[in-house]
Amino acid sequence: MRVEFLGHGLHKDHTNTVGHYMIDSFKNDDYYSFVGFSAFTKMSGINRIKKELLEASKKFKSLKFYLGIVPKGTSREALQFLIDNNIDTWIFCTSDQIMFHPKIYFFQGKHNYRFITGSSNLTSFGLFDNIEASTFFEFSKNNQQGKKLVRQFEEYFDPILNGTDKNVQKLTTEVLVDLEQSGFIWPESKTNAEYEFVKSNKKAFDKRKKLKFDKDSLGKIESKPPSYKNDSDYIPAITEDYLNSWPDFFELFKEFKKENRDKGEKYSVTVPRDYKNPSLYNWYLKQKIYHKNKILPEDHEKQLKQEHFYFGDAHKLWQEWKADTKLKLLQEAVDEGENIGLSQRYEYKGVRLGTWIQGIKKANKSGKKLDIMEKINDILDLSSKSRTPIDTATRFINDLLERENPNKANFQNRFNSALRDRIDELPDEIQQDIVDAWYLVFDEERPLGRIRTRQKDRTEEWKSFRYNKSINPEGIWSLTESKIGNLYHWIRQKRENRTRMELIRKNFNEQEKSELRREGFPI
Repeated sequence: MRVEFLGHGLHKDHTNTVGHYMIDSFKNDDYYSFVGFSAFTKMSGINRIKKELLEASKKFKSLKFYLGIVPKGTSREALQFLIDNNIDTWIFCTSDQIMFHPKIYFFQGKHNYRFITGSSNLTSFGLFDNIEASTFFEFSKNNQQGKKLVRQFEEYFDPILNGTDKNVQKLTTEVLVDLEQSGFIWPESKTNAEYEFVKSNKKAFDKRKKLKFDKDSLGKIESKPPSYKNDSDYIPAITEDYLNSWPDFFELFKEFKKENRDKGEKYSVTVPRDYKNPSLYNWYLKQKIYHKNKILPEDHEKQLKQEHFYFGDAHKLWQEWKADTKLKLLQEAVDEGENIGLSQRYEYKGVRLGTWIQGIKKANKSGKKLDIMEKINDILDLSSKSRTPIDTATRFINDLLERENPNKANFQNRFNSALRDRIDELPDEIQQDIVDAWYLVFDEERPLGRIRTRQKDRTEEWKSFRYNKSINPEGIWSLTESKIGNLYHWIRQKRENRTRMELIRKNFNEQEKSELRREGFPI
């Protein structure tokens, strides 16, 4: 069972609020049922969780509120919102000298329960801003203590949850009108619980004399040292509850394996710390602790080994999996013709591959992760950072083509300083690429160090061949020389030279680019 103290409002930058946990729970795919109790309810609070609340109301099997009603405590806008959005809501309104005062937010899911109880009303101040205190419980459906907590909650509030209490009534438009006419419900701006209280509180506080207390007069509490030196020495007890719940957790573990089978045999049996079911993670850790200390029950060990449970260092294993995943993404990016730079900002499918590669290079300087760098080099040529004439020229061409608004004078100076005196060291095809790129970007004939003729762009001629059904019924971009003629050699250049293909990339729509990639063109 995971138990946490939720305190907010005392530290302005604190995000450990009931509101944040409610938003997270509404968004969590594991949960499908919600029950909320609140003494005061305002639209100010609903507004701050509205998006997630409305999404949950559509996907949850059950979503209910039970709200207290006292004069000027809950606002008309809040109740109207719940009615308008068909959110199942019940009110507790009584003439007795008591009030409905619990604040409970209870989520049920496929794997877990979440139970939040404390001082936070369903208002903006209560969920996020006031100095509030609550307790957060999260536990597996198989957790015995958790099941007892849920049972006690449901048994105690049974008359309210089932609507049989005389003071409980289903909220409808007619009921809201009746509450408003009788003086219970008011517009939000006229409710008391926050707005009027804050005003009067400020006036009274200004009249106070603020006295300081003597810190030295406070008593000291000596903390008792733990019975073990550190966490690694701690061995949790093998209790009867643990043994009784073991088969259920073992089934959850097998379900986890199925969910993660795409990660491979080792990785699918390694439960991460942030897994959606924290109770399963705790169970997983116990198996490793008991195995390490040779107290794991024999039948348990046998069943775990049958499922290929990994008793080794999971952290190291997950690092290997992350590296393998990024290597696969890098290979995919190269195969897709991505123009991969080594900037730390480079991303592919939301993964910062640039940052990762730079981190591996830095680790290599200390003799670490050399095997990963070798695999990266097998996929991607990292020589783009070198100063050889060819690499320098390639960077020059790529930058010229990729820069959004390239400055001609700057590129001329860059060529003069880095390439002009080394032009003879460049192959003819790269010299041709420089001339073609310059014309494409600046639309002018400009020899760079030696007179060359710009290569003719034959894209339209190529497209005519592609769409000519009489000679190319299958719509192929590249056929034999006997069918294409002398255009064949121009097309072949584009297939073999990424830079040449980049020069005419803008001439194709997305469908054409996709077809070209399938035929092996680097676009």
